[in-house]
Order: sequence, then structure tokens, then C-alpha cells
Amino acid sequence: MDFRSLTVKDCFANPQCKAIIEQYAPQIMKYPIKLFNKKTCGEIFDLVVSKKILPEDVARTIESKINEIL
Repeated sequence: MDFRSLTVKDCFANPQCKAIIEQYAPQIMKYPIKLFNKKTCGEIFDLVVSKKILPEDVARTIESKINEIL
């Protein structure tokens, strides 16, 4: 399993993954995560990058760090 196919619910259930997201992108944490539980992290990160909520380089950094854990 990799970051892009991981569901948001599973990602936030893992404390290491959640800590990485809180460290690099605390602005994402203010959104209601429960609404996205059934979506994959890949879908959500593509959305937040396209809406300019998160810069693409930060999204790639988070993705690579979480892939190291998984």
C-alpha cells in the first residue's frame, strides 16, 4: 500500500502519518476530515494542490515521508 491509495480514514488512524501532516500542513487540519474518510489521500492531495490550499512541493514532501513509513 502506498500513500496515494491509502484512505484518509486509515491515514489519520496512523499517529505517525497524522503527525507528519500536522507538521508540514497544519492548514489541512482545520477542514472537517470526516467528510473525506472514504476518499483516498491521492484524491484529496490533488484537490488541495489544485485549489492552492497546499503548495505542490509540500504535498510531495508529505507523500514521500508517509511512503517511507508505510
